[in-house]
Amino acid sequence: MVKEMDINSWVQIVIATLYGGTIWATLYASMKEIKNANRRAEQQSNRMFFAEYTKRYQEIILAMPDDVFAGTAQVNNTTLKYMRLYFDLCSEEYHLYMDGQVPEDVWENWVEGMRITTNLQLYRQCWDRLKCQYNTEFWKYFEREVINKKV
Repeated sequence: MVKEMDINSWVQIVIATLYGGTIWATLYASMKEIKNANRRAEQQSNRMFFAEYTKRYQEIILAMPDDVFAGTAQVNNTTLKYMRLYFDLCSEEYHLYMDGQVPEDVWENWVEGMRITTNLQLYRQCWDRLKCQYNTEFWKYFEREVINKKV
């Protein structure tokens, strides 16, 4: 036979339910905050990652001989050295993108920058000499989507 509960029993059940609900709400809020903190940390890491690639690009471009941008440079050991650094960077970015580490919108911006940069004839001449140093997957992509695309 089921015993009738007195008021104290009901109060204990209500208190236990409220206490349990409070614990679950606190756990939920804590988990949500941890998730938000992880997302912020990932966003910060991504910003630092992309800042590093931007810095490397700027260092390469700033170190290139002035005649490259004046359009008077010839293909020689000096220009090939800097072009190799530039194409190495492009290759790294491509492989990071293929590994899913670069968001689509960032990749599209990078590719557009590559297209603009390689509009200079000297880049194309150096690419023709250097492309054999890169894996086939990259250089085929680079030729199809960067070198042979009109800006």
